[in-house]
Amino acid sequence: MHTRSLYLLRHAKAESATLQSLDEDRTLTTRGIDDAKKLATKLIKKEIRFDLILTSPAIRAITTAQIISNQLKHKQRFLEVDKKLYQADCTTLLTIASKLHKKIKSVMLVGHNPALEDFVTLIAGESVSMQTCALIELSFEFKDWRDLDKAPLVKMKLLN
Repeated sequence: MHTRSLYLLRHAKAESATLQSLDEDRTLTTRGIDDAKKLATKLIKKEIRFDLILTSPAIRAITTAQIISNQLKHKQRFLEVDKKLYQADCTTLLTIASKLHKKIKSVMLVGHNPALEDFVTLIAGESVSMQTCALIELSFEFKDWRDLDKAPLVKMKLLN
């Protein structure tokens, strides 16, 4: 068996929605940018790296992912936009994770509530609240991501 880590990151604080703009186009606030930078600094100190970062196509999620990816000095090819992460539900998140290549040991999904909270609650069997820029690590023991739905959770940790 191999340890696999699934990190779920709720995008950082974004501007409020307006009637003049699409939800997908909302940008990060100054606080959101600062929070993402602080999180990246924590990840560097803890020596946490990702084989892949998948992000929702929403501007607030992409910007959060880019700030962290850039500070971790990830190469651009390790950051991908997945349209299915926008307005995803638990089933969609499970499907996305289950289709990851078996060589990937550590992945971060950058997305939105309520899907992220619902997914963690489903996996962990307990209610979990995720504020903006909250990052949760879920660790499992399995050989292939296709086994995610059958694998018991080994560790759950809020990293900020």
